[in-house]
Amino acid sequence: MRRQAKLIGSFKYKSLRYAPNHPLRIPRVSLLLELLQSLGLVEDRERVESREALWEELLLFHTEEYLRALRECESKGRLSREQRELFNLGNYENPISPATWRGSLLATGSSLQAVELFQAGYVPFNPAGGMHHAYPSKANGFCFINDPGIALQELLRRGYRRVLYIDLDAHHCDGVQDFFYEEDRVFVLSLHQSPEYAFPFRRGYLQERGEGRGKGYNLNLPLPPGVGDREFLYVLEKTLPLVAELYRPQVYVLQLGTDTLREDYLSKFELSNEGLLRAFDLVREVLGEGIYLGGGGYHPVALARAWSLLWCRLSGREVPKSLNPEAKKLLLSVDFEEFDEEVDRGYLYERLLDPLREGDLRPEVKKVVQEALSYYL
Repeated sequence: MRRQAKLIGSFKYKSLRYAPNHPLRIPRVSLLLELLQSLGLVEDRERVESREALWEELLLFHTEEYLRALRECESKGRLSREQRELFNLGNYENPISPATWRGSLLATGSSLQAVELFQAGYVPFNPAGGMHHAYPSKANGFCFINDPGIALQELLRRGYRRVLYIDLDAHHCDGVQDFFYEEDRVFVLSLHQSPEYAFPFRRGYLQERGEGRGKGYNLNLPLPPGVGDREFLYVLEKTLPLVAELYRPQVYVLQLGTDTLREDYLSKFELSNEGLLRAFDLVREVLGEGIYLGGGGYHPVALARAWSLLWCRLSGREVPKSLNPEAKKLLLSVDFEEFDEEVDRGYLYERLLDPLREGDLRPEVKKVVQEALSYYL
C-alpha cells in the first residue's frame, strides 16, 4: 500500500519575508500553495499547517547564545557591532526581517513535522525546509536556523543509526556537512557547483570525506558550470546506488533546491524540470520513500512550477502540462523582473529530456565520478 503524501506549509509566510533588496524576498511556499490550489492539485486532507519549532528542538543543533541573539535582533530590529560580527547577522547576506526568527521557526518546525509524519507512515514534503548553510553559532548563506541539521538530529534521537542526507541544491550544504563530519550515523551526499567558483567557496571539495569510521561518511561531488540534465543524472546514477549499497541507510532526507534549474540566476547549472523530476524519481527508485525538504530557489515562478511537479509525483497525480486561466494569472502576477515564456504560453510542464549519452559528458564531470568511485571501491 502506497504511503499518503503530506504537504507541510502555511500562508503565514506571506508576511514573513526578507528585506526588499534580498534574493529571498520572493514568494515561495505561499506561491506554491496558491498554485496547487488553483490547479486543484492538493486536498485539505493532504495539507498540514506548519508549526513553530520549540526552543529545546533548536538546541539540537544551535548554541543558546546564538539563538538568543537571533530572537532579540528581530524583536529589537537592531544588533550591536559585536553581535553582527560574531553571529554574521544584520548584513546583506543575512538581514534582519520577519523571516529572521519567526520565519525560521516555522520552517524548522515544519521539518520536524516531516520527521513525525514519516514515522507515522506518511510521505512528507516541507518546501520551506532545506536551509543547509546555517552553522551552530552563526547565520550563513541566507540561512538562520539549520532545519535539515535539526531534522537529522531528531532522527538520531528517535533511534535511527544510519541516516542518509542527500542534497541536490546547486550550493554545497556546508552547515550540515561540518556539523556531522565526525558522525558515522549520518552520511552526507551532495551534488553541487564546485566551490572553486560558487558559494560557499571554502567547503564542498571532493577530498572532504568525513572522519567517521573506515573511509568516512561524506561524499561531495563538485561539478563545473553549465551542468544540465545529462551530466547531473549521470553523476547521481553512478554514485547513489553505491552509497546505498555501502551504507544501507534506514532512512533518508532529500533536499530539493530548485536553483539547479536553468532559469535561476544564482547558479550556473542548467537543469530542466524533467531533469529535476528524473533525479527525484531515481532517488525514490533506489531508496524507497523518504523525507523531502525544499531548499534554494530564487526564481519564484520556476520554483513554484518545479515543486508543484514534485508534489504531483509524491501524491501520485498525473502532471498537468497546461495552466488553467487562474493558475496562469497567478504566476504572471508575481512581481519579478524575469520573464517566463512558458508561463506566458500557458505551460506548467513542457520540457523533455534527451536520452543520456555518455559520449556527451565533459571530462571534468567524468573525473569527479571516477575519483569518487575509486575511493569507495
